[in-house]
Amino acid sequence: MAIKRVLKEFLLPVLIIIILAGSNLSCQSAAEKKADLVIAGKIFTGLNSLPFVEALAVNGDKIQATGTRQEINKYIGPQTRIIELKEGVAIPGLIDAHTHFSSGGKSLIELSFRGIDSIEKVQQMIAARIKELPAGSPVFGRDYDHTLFPGQEWPHRTDLDKVAPENPVVIRRVDGHSAWINSLALKLSGIDRNTSNPFGGEIVRDKTTGEPTGILKESAMNLIKIKPSVKSSPEEDILRALDHARQLGLTGVHASTDLKELEIYKRLKKDGKLTLRIYAWLPIEEMDQCLKLGIKQGQGDEFLKIGFLKAFIDGTLGSGTALMFEPFADAPNQSGLPQYSEQEFYELIDQAYAHGFQVGTHAIGDKGVNWVLNAIEKAQKKHGQKNLRYRIEHAQIIKPEDIKRFKELRVIASMQPTHCTTDMRFCEQRIGSERSKYAYAWRSLLDAGASLAFGSDWPVEPLDPRRGLYSAVTRKNIEHDYPDGGWFPEQRLSLAEAIQCFTSGSAYASFEEKLKGTLEPGKLADLTVFGQDIFSHEPKEILTVPVIYTIVGGKIVYQSERS
Repeated sequence: MAIKRVLKEFLLPVLIIIILAGSNLSCQSAAEKKADLVIAGKIFTGLNSLPFVEALAVNGDKIQATGTRQEINKYIGPQTRIIELKEGVAIPGLIDAHTHFSSGGKSLIELSFRGIDSIEKVQQMIAARIKELPAGSPVFGRDYDHTLFPGQEWPHRTDLDKVAPENPVVIRRVDGHSAWINSLALKLSGIDRNTSNPFGGEIVRDKTTGEPTGILKESAMNLIKIKPSVKSSPEEDILRALDHARQLGLTGVHASTDLKELEIYKRLKKDGKLTLRIYAWLPIEEMDQCLKLGIKQGQGDEFLKIGFLKAFIDGTLGSGTALMFEPFADAPNQSGLPQYSEQEFYELIDQAYAHGFQVGTHAIGDKGVNWVLNAIEKAQKKHGQKNLRYRIEHAQIIKPEDIKRFKELRVIASMQPTHCTTDMRFCEQRIGSERSKYAYAWRSLLDAGASLAFGSDWPVEPLDPRRGLYSAVTRKNIEHDYPDGGWFPEQRLSLAEAIQCFTSGSAYASFEEKLKGTLEPGKLADLTVFGQDIFSHEPKEILTVPVIYTIVGGKIVYQSERS
């Protein structure tokens, strides 16, 4: 017993010393772990408490440390790559909260009429395309905008017939909510004066003859039976979109998809071909199938995650189909096209809420936004408050009294700043000056405590996030730089706020604010790096400041030749 006591008294202190020494070595090892990447220069963290730091260290796919250059120097080792920002600035990786990603990829190879300001120019482009195609081939195009044409009048099927009498022509409007087709396309689709308007859609007709004019709005586009002539697989479209996005500095997108397309994303992820993070939203029409398959929001990982269910309540301002309380100023007999009856929509949202699905609803008109808020409020009262972070996609026109309800109901305003600077050309003409005060009301929403997430709605608008930043801080038309001071300038944001809407705001909208959206230790090392300091330049220069690095999970997925 005496021997055991002696051994115990001798060995226990020795054992404690060994344990403490090992612990100390472990701490020392962690403290001296060298970074894979260090960025030094001006770095915007996105944090209100510490907006800027001088340097940042990355280890693996996470941010290891931020601070002064001196503080970060200790993380630099022989294998550390160092990016020295002489004139540029690094910001949290930009996340586009609303894209039709594969459609955007396809749009890069389609005939686009974006910015074309006359019917004559459209005709010339169609005639040129017909010469490239086999006889009788259909001609598909996109992005025409009749508000750019002289007089802003809707075009007519006969305008297309003049250059394409023997080729069916289908052109989608820039907002994707109406189409302009020629007489042959109408005939082949079986659309004539006796065809009834489908629910939620309109076949625009000649007021005298009753014949279709060639303009089909909303669900009426589903009557078109012409198949596209440009052949491109969904996978090719997505790969094309990925390449485009990384050159623009995007590290993540919230992307429209379906169950079939979701499998493509899974395969690309497995093959290591995803160069940004995907928050994939699905059509609400697939809710029952999702339930059968056990698919729920949040499933997946940091690169590919199931997002919300997407619903539509109305159309768009440009097509005159947004759901409004009062008629359009320039069309007193019209106030929009609801895609559901009010009660049907409330029941749809109730079902989704009961099953725990996040829902993002396309709502542009003030009545459409109101219906969505009502539906969410009813579901919350019936089923109790859940952390589902419901979203209103676009939320373009809002009744003043509904602005505060975004915070009260914890509804995210998922908005696209370039919609403002495009639609401002005709917004007041369409809804008048008073209602326009609460159009694209970013400042009012932010000041009321609402959460904002910014995106582009690509391919409705270009994917380039610099256009969104510029629009948010100026509210000026990009192409023509007007009006002086901005359109309803009281709704402008600061550049820091605009970036936060594209970063931490988008991260919050996908339940990922603890993973990304700001630059701080422990978060994913996703960064967008500009070659010039956008904080010290005139707003107009934001549009042309080069992206020199796109970094996703510590890996450089894009590096410009200028870097």
